[in-house]
Amino acid sequence: MKVWLKRVLFSLVVVIIAAVVGIAIFLLTFDPNAYKNKLEEVVYNRYHRTLSINGDIELSLFPRIGLSVQDVSLSNRDSDDLFASIDSARFAVAIWPLLSNRLVVDHVAVSGFKAWIRRDENGHFNFDDLLGRERVAVRAHPSALVAGALVGADGAGKGAQQASVDEAMPDGAAPVAATEHGSSGFRFSPLSIAAAQEAVRRTDLQIDIAGLDLKNGEIHLYDTRTGALGRIEKLEVNTGRMTFNQAFDVALKGRLIGKHPEADAALSGQALVQFNPNEQKYSAQKLNLQISGKLGELTAKTAVLRGNVAYDNHADLLDVSNLEMQVQGDVEGPHPIAGLETSLTAPRLKVDRSRAELRVEKLAFRAKGKTPEQAFDIAFDAPSLSVSPEAAKGEPVQGTVKLTRPDSVLGVSLGMSGLGGDAANLTLKELKIEASLKEDQRLVQLNMTSPATWGVFRRAGGLSAMKGDIRINDTALPGGSFEFPFIGSLQADLVKDKLASEIDAVLSGSKLNFRLDATQLQDPKIKFALTADKLDFNTMFPVPPAKPAAEGKPAAKEGGAEKQAPAKAEPRSSAAGSDTLDMAFLDSVDLSGTFKIGELKAQSLQASDVSADLRASDGRMAVNNLHASLYGGTLVGRLTADSKNALGAALTLSGVDVGSLLHDYGREDRLRGKGTIKVDVRSQGSTSAALEAGLTGSVQLRVRDGAVRGIDLLRTLGEVNEAVRNVFSGQLPGIANQIDMGRQTDFTSLDADVDLERGQATISRLNMAAPLLRVTQGKPATVDLVNDQMDLMVNVRLVGTTKGQSERNLANLRGVTIPLRISGPTNAPSFRVQWDSINSKEIEQAVSEGLVDMLSNQASQKSRKSDKPAATPHADPVKSIGEAIKGLLGQ
Repeated sequence: MKVWLKRVLFSLVVVIIAAVVGIAIFLLTFDPNAYKNKLEEVVYNRYHRTLSINGDIELSLFPRIGLSVQDVSLSNRDSDDLFASIDSARFAVAIWPLLSNRLVVDHVAVSGFKAWIRRDENGHFNFDDLLGRERVAVRAHPSALVAGALVGADGAGKGAQQASVDEAMPDGAAPVAATEHGSSGFRFSPLSIAAAQEAVRRTDLQIDIAGLDLKNGEIHLYDTRTGALGRIEKLEVNTGRMTFNQAFDVALKGRLIGKHPEADAALSGQALVQFNPNEQKYSAQKLNLQISGKLGELTAKTAVLRGNVAYDNHADLLDVSNLEMQVQGDVEGPHPIAGLETSLTAPRLKVDRSRAELRVEKLAFRAKGKTPEQAFDIAFDAPSLSVSPEAAKGEPVQGTVKLTRPDSVLGVSLGMSGLGGDAANLTLKELKIEASLKEDQRLVQLNMTSPATWGVFRRAGGLSAMKGDIRINDTALPGGSFEFPFIGSLQADLVKDKLASEIDAVLSGSKLNFRLDATQLQDPKIKFALTADKLDFNTMFPVPPAKPAAEGKPAAKEGGAEKQAPAKAEPRSSAAGSDTLDMAFLDSVDLSGTFKIGELKAQSLQASDVSADLRASDGRMAVNNLHASLYGGTLVGRLTADSKNALGAALTLSGVDVGSLLHDYGREDRLRGKGTIKVDVRSQGSTSAALEAGLTGSVQLRVRDGAVRGIDLLRTLGEVNEAVRNVFSGQLPGIANQIDMGRQTDFTSLDADVDLERGQATISRLNMAAPLLRVTQGKPATVDLVNDQMDLMVNVRLVGTTKGQSERNLANLRGVTIPLRISGPTNAPSFRVQWDSINSKEIEQAVSEGLVDMLSNQASQKSRKSDKPAATPHADPVKSIGEAIKGLLGQ
């Protein structure tokens, strides 16, 4: 027994001594650089990439066994372009696995890692092959393929053998050894495939990393499809044990620098990561990613993403739990936002497209901020939704949007309830929209409900029975409010890329129909048709109260001529010019449609049988074939606009009642008659003041058998004539300085032509023919629309005589032209008789005898006694003529 025990102990000692000696010999003779070529060969055969280890692989024994390497690089697939490089790396290696062709790494420390990641036009990354399924590289070991690989038999297995070859072949690889058999090409047996697989398995170097410590890393990113260009620098990564299909901790930090889009942001994050490239499954549990800095147009004070995320590419499954996303910062660019705060939370969100399943629990979205025009506040809540091929159900979904401007508040509420159907065909019992717009004392409210359907795979559905009403509350409206109901439908087909809608409404007891068709919805082309029996905009937009007319002021003596004291022009409202016009939306609009309205009323204007065609595309809009019956005549013409705020109008009104038209449009009652008005004007500007300053074109007026109200020219000329005759007695009749709407001058024709050039109007023609009078324009004859100033010479000539009710004989003025100078602010001009230009001996003598001074003194006395009622109200002949001409010009 003792002998046996001694032999066993001796044998153990011998084995231990042999093992120690063997290990010592292995450590002393092991050359890690012998693996360089093997590693390079494995990488090239498997991935078609060139691995270059320029530095020596060094072995260290203390304080632990490890390998260190310098200057390592890896190329892109089938290219010499650099994909990644490492300045230095150190591996802590387990020794025994090396003897069995396995590399088990306890720890990896990397410094100076750099990578260049690209995505091509087809969306493929230059590292996809590194994460793809393992492929057998047939040309990896020719000797293994040659041994037992060649067969020449025909038979039923031929197709299966070829399929095996196809599966075994890497992309772009060619067989190294094969047998040609007739015209059938190359064929391999299952034995050859097994040999190839075994050969490759013998070259596999299994890697297991216990931890990674990466410092001073840099990753360059370039997306060919979008043009995005940027990099992550100063990257530091620390991980736990890294193995495929097992979770490990990852902590990283770095800085994101971008050129397109511009970026400069610090990032840091932690997560428990698990990935399996072969099965294309990836997950990040306990994710906590934080970013601060500039990200494109967003300058983020903080951007945080937390939660658990899992993605299965094969199953097309996204599973998210405890998701929390928060962003705070400011947005620059064409649509700036100040004080942006947005958040998204979802305790559970699961999207399984392979099984057509969706599950949402307590999803909540919030966003608020301020743009230059308004502040916004958005909220959306989905308490519980479940959609599957078997059924769809869920609790009501709510969403609200609030837009606040200095002068208005817009609120929109969206509700969805009664979810039903299944994953292929979703239904809603009720889709409800409520909206309100508050502007000063005006409140507009919209309420609409409808059942809804949506075919998920057909990508078609809509609102089959829309029902609702619009209510307007405004103290200026008759009765204080206005309401009209509507019904309709809306259908969309995203496969055919079209949308159609039809609305029927009742406005003030009349029917309205609106149809819309849209195609190419990403860049929509829209066609519409509006038909209405009666459309009264005043029921929705009340007419503002009329402003009182400016009153004239007494004349004053100046320079020996009768002259009215100059009146200051009324200052324009502070709102004038503050209104803005922006037609830039026309650049993105493709719109065409028709209008047909039986009766139309807008403010005081009224028309019937209104029709027009509208076309807007390529930044231009035109209202063509405009036709309407109004004021006993017709309107035809064309309106134009473009995205640069250039507006134009070419209109002809024929046979219209000019008096009624001017009364309703300009609230003027100084001209009556029937005639034709032609307008051809254009302008450009972003405000009403700018449009007025750029007004260019022409206006023509032709009126027949009418009257100028406010003055009787024959009567006022008789008063002037009487004043001339009584100049020596000093008994001049009283002359009123107000327009008397009880007087009028009848005429048989009135023709006026006005030329406009950048806000300056020139009266090129003014001819008025009355039974005994002729009126023409003189020089100057201009109106400054921009500064509200006018300077107009008017020539009045008597061509016949008669005795009126006062039996004044005007024979001495027959054939005499009396020029009048009208100048000053257009709302209150001054008027002067150009006495020196009158070719009449009698008037010349009266002037030499002091007629002008006597008239001026009389005007001054009247001004001082203006608080006492005049014995006989008479119109000032000079001012009356001026006011009449002003009325003709629409001033």
